[in-house]
Amino acid sequence: MRFIGIDLGTTSISGVALDLEEGASAAVSRQNNYNLGSKKAWESLQDPELIAGIALEIVDQFMSDGHEIAGIGITGQMHGILYVDKDGNPLSPLFSWQDSRGNLLYKNNRSYAEFLTQKTGYPVASGYGLVTHFYNACNNLIPANAAKLCTIMDFVVMKLTGRKTPLIDPSNAAALGFFDLNKFRFDEGILKKIAIDRRILPEVRPSGELAGYYKETIPVYVGIGDNQASFLGAVRDLRNSILVNIGTSAQLALYSTGYVRINTFETRPFPGGGYLLTGAALCGGKSLSILKTFFEDTVKLFGHSPDKVVDFYQIISMMEDTALTKDLPKVAPFFNGRRTDPRARGVISNLSLTNFTPENLIVGFIKGIVDEIFEFYQKIPVKLKRKQFLIGAGNTIRFSKLLCRNLEDRFQRRLYIPKHREEAAFGACLLAVAAGKHIDHLFRAGELIEIDPGASCLF
Repeated sequence: MRFIGIDLGTTSISGVALDLEEGASAAVSRQNNYNLGSKKAWESLQDPELIAGIALEIVDQFMSDGHEIAGIGITGQMHGILYVDKDGNPLSPLFSWQDSRGNLLYKNNRSYAEFLTQKTGYPVASGYGLVTHFYNACNNLIPANAAKLCTIMDFVVMKLTGRKTPLIDPSNAAALGFFDLNKFRFDEGILKKIAIDRRILPEVRPSGELAGYYKETIPVYVGIGDNQASFLGAVRDLRNSILVNIGTSAQLALYSTGYVRINTFETRPFPGGGYLLTGAALCGGKSLSILKTFFEDTVKLFGHSPDKVVDFYQIISMMEDTALTKDLPKVAPFFNGRRTDPRARGVISNLSLTNFTPENLIVGFIKGIVDEIFEFYQKIPVKLKRKQFLIGAGNTIRFSKLLCRNLEDRFQRRLYIPKHREEAAFGACLLAVAAGKHIDHLFRAGELIEIDPGASCLF
């Protein structure tokens, strides 16, 4: 009996198939190259139809060998939205979480996001779906026949099941903004205050609820946010672990049974009950991608082809920091701002006559990523810090032992890494297992996770 999980990521679309009897899993990943060009620097747009097409291809690939498929779970990039008509057809691109129109000035030298935060009392940021929607409404950018807005996960679930109207779970609904985390519903009073029509929002349904069937027989469940899915797919002991996930962005996340509010953290609904407390850094692995591009451009500037030099990530994977100077450049990797300060910018400092070298710069970038994550950890109340396990997930962690060692050194804990890759897709898969009642509770899904015993670097 096989379950499928799909992760609709910002830069890749991934799938995991889990055989429950054998305990074996298979994974595939495709590049998400469906960014739509724009002359407006603040726009970040993707093609939802092409993304959905790849998702369906992955599902069909897993079905092609004749295995019985018992359920499909969907996750993906949070916060972003698209508009659909009354038949569920897309009327707009996907405005991704990286879209920064909410940072443009609105009134009295305040951005759209700042205005909405002050007006409503809800802390929202550019990229949140309802911040994007508010901007679009103010600037007459909502398609004329728009019946609903939804996330990319909700849209793909519609495509799989043939639904005409989207369903959204609390984890994704909260990521749009103006969602009451105690009542688990959109705050209709606040929506009226800022002139957002509640009728354009998807119907909120519990995480893991049946949304319909693929090809008439295979259950498809309401999608969940990738932050929650990554936690489910990487952490064996949900109540006793801290997850550091570093991919395009980066997050530090931990579970709480009750509602807690921590400065600079986002409190997000968790499937199965409770909350996920998340400190989100906008540039995680993206910081290293920026440095990679800088080195490649430097090579080209001096008349060489970057294709003929050693791969940047291969260099990082082989690097050791023990022989490098301790007088390193200091890097604050705020190249895309911060949730709390969108105007923040990256800083490289502490440069001297001797330490400004490519190797030291790479190590400085890695330490800067770790420092930003650890800054979130320091703000956690003491009673919530008593977590035994530090778990690492995300492709950026997997390719760099140097990054792993720095995480272990900073947190003074052993870092455990799951054997399987594509943790978010695996988490969506586990949601389908639990939703189909093949385990007695979602929180027992961690028993299906294997940890790589050789993953740790320090201990």
